[in-house]
Amino acid sequence: MKGKIWKSALAMMMGATLVIPSVDTWKVQAADQTVVINEIESDDPNGGNDWVEIVNTGSESVDLSGWFVTDDKGLERLEGNKTTPLPAGTVLAPGERLVLEENLNFTFGLGKEDTVTLYDGSSAVVASYSYSGHANGTWSRVPDGTGDFVDQEATKGAENKVEVVSEPGQLVINEINSQPDDWIELMNVGETDLDISGYEIRDNSDDHRWRFAEGTIVKAGEMIVVDQNTSGENYNDTTGAYEAGTFNMGLGGGDSVRLYDPNGELVDSYTWTEHASHNGDFAAASYGRYPDGTGEFVLMHETKGSANNWYAPEVVINEVESNGDDTDWVEIKNVGSTAIDISGWYLLDNDEVGHRQDITPVAQGTVLNPGEYYVFDSSRDFSFGLGETDQASIYNADGALVARHSWTSHANGVYARIPDGTGGFVDYATSSKGGANMESSPVVINEVESNDPNDGPDWVELANPTSEAIDISGLEIRDSEDDHVYVIAQGTTIPANGYLVIDDLGFGLGDQDSVRLYEDGMMIKSFSWQAHAGVTWGLYPDVNGTAYQNTVTATPGAANDFGIPASEAWPGSGEVHAFDTESTFLEDSSGLDFANGKLYAIDNGTGRFWIYDVARDGTLTLESTKRVRLQKDANDPNAEGPDTEGITVDGNGMVYVASERDNSAKGINDDRILMVDPSTEGEDLVALQEWNLTDSLPDVSANMGIEAVEWVSAQDVNGKLVDMNTNAPFDFTNYPNATSQGIFFVALEDNGHVYAYVLNQDGSSVQIADLDPKIGGAMALDYDTYEDTLWVVADNGYQNIAATITLNGTVNPEVRHILPPAGLDVNANFEGFAIADASYTVNGNRPVYRFQDGVTSGALVIGSMSCDYVRNYTVTSGDGMEITDGGNLTYVIDEKPGELVSVYLDGALLDASLYQYDPATGTFTIDGEHLADLAVGEHQLILEWADGRSTGSFTITQSDGPANDQSGDHSDQKTENTTPQTGDTTSTSGLAGMMMVSLLGICLVAGRLKKRQE
Repeated sequence: MKGKIWKSALAMMMGATLVIPSVDTWKVQAADQTVVINEIESDDPNGGNDWVEIVNTGSESVDLSGWFVTDDKGLERLEGNKTTPLPAGTVLAPGERLVLEENLNFTFGLGKEDTVTLYDGSSAVVASYSYSGHANGTWSRVPDGTGDFVDQEATKGAENKVEVVSEPGQLVINEINSQPDDWIELMNVGETDLDISGYEIRDNSDDHRWRFAEGTIVKAGEMIVVDQNTSGENYNDTTGAYEAGTFNMGLGGGDSVRLYDPNGELVDSYTWTEHASHNGDFAAASYGRYPDGTGEFVLMHETKGSANNWYAPEVVINEVESNGDDTDWVEIKNVGSTAIDISGWYLLDNDEVGHRQDITPVAQGTVLNPGEYYVFDSSRDFSFGLGETDQASIYNADGALVARHSWTSHANGVYARIPDGTGGFVDYATSSKGGANMESSPVVINEVESNDPNDGPDWVELANPTSEAIDISGLEIRDSEDDHVYVIAQGTTIPANGYLVIDDLGFGLGDQDSVRLYEDGMMIKSFSWQAHAGVTWGLYPDVNGTAYQNTVTATPGAANDFGIPASEAWPGSGEVHAFDTESTFLEDSSGLDFANGKLYAIDNGTGRFWIYDVARDGTLTLESTKRVRLQKDANDPNAEGPDTEGITVDGNGMVYVASERDNSAKGINDDRILMVDPSTEGEDLVALQEWNLTDSLPDVSANMGIEAVEWVSAQDVNGKLVDMNTNAPFDFTNYPNATSQGIFFVALEDNGHVYAYVLNQDGSSVQIADLDPKIGGAMALDYDTYEDTLWVVADNGYQNIAATITLNGTVNPEVRHILPPAGLDVNANFEGFAIADASYTVNGNRPVYRFQDGVTSGALVIGSMSCDYVRNYTVTSGDGMEITDGGNLTYVIDEKPGELVSVYLDGALLDASLYQYDPATGTFTIDGEHLADLAVGEHQLILEWADGRSTGSFTITQSDGPANDQSGDHSDQKTENTTPQTGDTTSTSGLAGMMMVSLLGICLVAGRLKKRQE
């Protein structure tokens, strides 16, 4: 019922002309079809009466004597005197309308879900209309009298006429994809078609422009996609002119898309800081407006050319009270791992139109942290009640649906998710408004044996993921049958971070079965399988995982074994520093390789690579830059080119690059290796040979293909790598057509595996091995010939962890996991990795290089690993010389080593004041006066450099003059009893004493020689 009761009988005639014509002009029709319900008011915002407007759409007058209206109760209203038939003689002329009003023509109110029915004088139905919610305005036929019912502004007693003002065409950016392929979706959100000839797209650089061709039309409400196949005009920043061509703009990991109209006015723009990805998969995400055309940009599924579908925040409706004694309320929970700003969010029931004005959006600045709850309460957030058959929908500030739950009857208690946040809804007796629903035991099902190979019992391992003991008394274990129940005995506990194995279940576990864990009649954990495991089913990772996998070995009562090694600390200094403190490379930095004293670095967006000469002191000097081109693009210098993710150099100096797709078709995976000759004149290098590996690798999305390639000499893998084609140790002679005297390892990002190939001279290839380093995703490779190990390195998707694989001639090579250096940002996307040749070791530190994607400075990061390599610098002149009568000792050292750290003469540390070294000429000298007291005979010298060692000898011969005085005392010398230590100033007994330790010195020299050389 609605408020004020109108007393005036004239109101009954409102909007109608009531005449008493002669009887022969009356048109009395039972169930006349020309009189229709035209407008319904069921919820006047000002508290007025409900009313129903009817109109005569025919060409003749209609006698309305005895006509009446009802709600969904139908003729019950007439029988109960809740509706009053119209007086005899009431006539509705053509085109005229009559308003039947609450408290005048009927005494019932119209509900939010109701039916209005018009009856004639014989109680036959004339017209009827049902609605599912109050209108914001009224339910009105548009066009008047004949159209469908729409929600529009009330026009009581007057024509239903909505002035439709067509919005002019308006173009907006609707969706952007920058990885794996580049495309932009635009949408005309106006109500008229739009000519977009001359509209221009730019990225974050004004030099990168593309515009639409003449005659390009976007219809109202439609979308248009711009990709590598879209013809238009590209801007030539050299000539300043536009040239016909397809869209070839490469969008980076941190970039913008800007839309300009033909007058150069900015129409729309969006900027991002990293490629869109979902769970690390670039092919599964883009940035788009949600809702389409009007919403803010959010992370969403790729929906190229179709309606946008976002990745909704990880927020769930967790508990619902729809029949509360005090208030109705709906609780939501953040079940994700990141905080969510819920400012402006609101709740609606199933009457979304009628109750739109009855909500109060969540206050600005409200943030829902992981695991936290927020309660939408009818005392604060909405003013309507939740019905017996109803729903609750949560919307964000842009009107995007976040979560929804519906029900068909009130709960006896509340509807609550059990377990809290993740389970299904159950009718639960106890409310936990604003808190966790039923605190359940944290125990987990950790390992299951359903088919013991030794015919032992089936068993279930439970685990305690907490740091305190937990009591699991009374919990029930069931399989897929509810009458198979094992009740855990009273007093049973699991120690902190411990395990409990139950092998006396009393029922067997089948090959298609389940293990379910119940507490107080509620299922709190479960795991189902479709076949027996190869060994056992184990929770991965152990105890704290979210999925079950086959284990390598059964481990009842211990941590699950998936064959994954424990992570070890980085073998060396944790310090790293950036080489390029200013912009030096492009922003798609990817692969690295160290070969022949040079560092090779490649960019995947352009196919460009840099060659740096590396000095012994670590200085990098740019030697040249080149660009790799596909053979098919040999005559098209403007082609996008290969997506060159990895680079390697063979023993002949030829460069091989790994490409996972053609940048002109970025949505298609195309794994191939290209060979170029870096010594070729000119910047562009068209591939001399290509090997397509796509069909031999697992099917993956476009940007999850091969990320790295590494050439390894055949002699380093012969007999060590098991050939999958022969099931025997690899023998290079089995492949007479192989190129480059070696094999090629490639890393697949999608599964983290490393595949070994022989590349044949005719362009064919043979896969010979599949290695799993067990790090999840592989981005970089490097083979260390000094340690005989293959390094496989992940990016920030796996915290930049590395694996080393040592081939041992078996199908189970040794795998170790290595953490990154402490100073490396594990959140940075390092895609390239290379270790310098061991001969570049300085003071036990061997350079290690990493290449970061997505930045224009700080891309090349240099660190080090510990290395026991000692380089041998040869004495090219003076070794073995004879010295007589106070002559000088002069050595010339090969390659002019840098810092001289210490010198040992016959095993004794020689004071630095007794010798000179000129690094410019590589000349080492001891003045004759310092040799005068040495005994006649052969003497040994060891020169310790910062990065190596030189050894030599000389002989003091007898002169014709007086015998040498051997009584001199050189107090700056010391006998070397152990490994030489720089800076030791302990004195010796003199040069004469050297003769007594010379033999010992020679032995020490031999012992200090390098343990191995490359």
